[in-house]
Amino acid sequence: MKIGDLIKFTGSWGPTVVPGERRTGIVIQVWTNGRTGRIQSADIFWDNGDCTATLTSQLEVSSESR
Repeated sequence: MKIGDLIKFTGSWGPTVVPGERRTGIVIQVWTNGRTGRIQSADIFWDNGDCTATLTSQLEVSSESR
């Protein structure tokens, strides 16, 4: 996962998300764990205009940026 990737929310309530409520988004920042160096969370600009920090375990990359 990197900045500019198009992502889809796959959290436990992902299949029941109402259309227009944070279903897809674009990665605007990636955060790593300071100890392990692994990607832990990402700031996402969602399709409804919200911007939130979300754990990467709840996201799936739909389309990678170049």
